Amino acid sequence: MGTPASSARRGRGLLIAVLAMLVVVAALAAWLVVQGRDATGAHDGRALDGGMDSQFDVGSNGLRIGQEYWLNLPQVTNLSGEPVTVLKARIKGGLPHGLTLIGYKVVSTTDTDGYGIGVLEVNSVDDDVTGLPDRTDTFTVRSHKPADWYPMVRFRVTGPVTDDTAQCRFWYRQGAVKYRQDLRCVNQLRLAK
Repeated sequence: MGTPASSARRGRGLLIAVLAMLVVVAALAAWLVVQGRDATGAHDGRALDGGMDSQFDVGSNGLRIGQEYWLNLPQVTNLSGEPVTVLKARIKGGLPHGLTLIGYKVVSTTDTDGYGIGVLEVNSVDDDVTGLPDRTDTFTVRSHKPADWYPMVRFRVTGPVTDDTAQCRFWYRQGAVKYRQDLRCVNQLRLAK
């Protein structure tokens, strides 16, 4: 048996070892669970604004089963003081039941004579999107400016649609940091009566 002084030293040594282990575990946990990141490593972002398009509910009640349509996602504005490179944009949660995704396309406001809101039937007289060349999802938005490009989704109507889209997710890079940001984009798409 040791003396009371040696027992006290052992007790302090054990306490220091336990505290050191807790510090290591806490540091490891903080390293493994980075707050504000998604599975792709993107941080929560706030540099983008969806403009007037994201403030209103866009509706179309003239869809027909078997037809394909284009639907634009918000034309974003960069609210920050640095350029933003948009990497991709998607409808969060996918399209509602009754709509099948064909694909996404990024188009220029120059090629489409500006930014239009709403639904455009593929290969219609007014379709100024289908014939445009495919390009990557990536485009740059200058500081405090609206984008010269905007994403569109092409879909086919396969049945009645009763749900709406609610948000669009944008992934972007600013400097060396990758971000993601959800913007409101409510679309109420219904079949013609």
